[in-house]
Amino acid sequence: MQIRIRQSGQVMYEEAFRQHIQQSGGPSWGQTTTDILNELGADVVFDGPYPQHTIYQNVSSAPPVETDGQWYTAYTVTDMTQEEIDQVNAGLTASNKDKAQQLLTETDWVEIPSVTNTANTPHLTNGADFLTYRNALRAIAVNPTYNATFPTIPTEQWS
Repeated sequence: MQIRIRQSGQVMYEEAFRQHIQQSGGPSWGQTTTDILNELGADVVFDGPYPQHTIYQNVSSAPPVETDGQWYTAYTVTDMTQEEIDQVNAGLTASNKDKAQQLLTETDWVEIPSVTNTANTPHLTNGADFLTYRNALRAIAVNPTYNATFPTIPTEQWS
C-alpha cells in the first residue's frame, strides 16, 4: 500500500512510512487503518487505472491525483525515442525467429518419408498443406522481421 503525507505530499510504501514516523519520534502501531493514518496526517493512495498504451510508449509513475477526497496513483505515457523503438523491434525480431524455429521443430515429423507414404496405413494425406506451412515458417526463421505474420498450422488429415 502507498501512503501520502499530507504536509509534504511525499508518497511512500507502508513500510517506509512506518520507518519515517518512528524515526521522527512518532508511535509504532499494529494494523494500518484510515483512522491511524488520519491521526498521523496521511492518506492511503489507492490504485488508479493503468493507462492503455502501445508497445512503442513508456509508462511511468506520476504524482498521485485527488478525486473526491481520495488519492489515486497516476501515470504518464510518453512516446519512445527512435533508439528505444529500434530496441523493441530488435527484441520482437529475435522472438519471431525463435518462435518460427520452435514451430518448425514441432512439425519436423511431417518430413519423415514414411508419414506421407501412401503405402502405409495410416498416412498423412495433406502433406502439401504442411509443406506450405513449413515454408512460410522457414521464411520467417531465415529472414525474421519484428512484424512477422505467422501461418496457421494445418489440421492433420490421415488416411
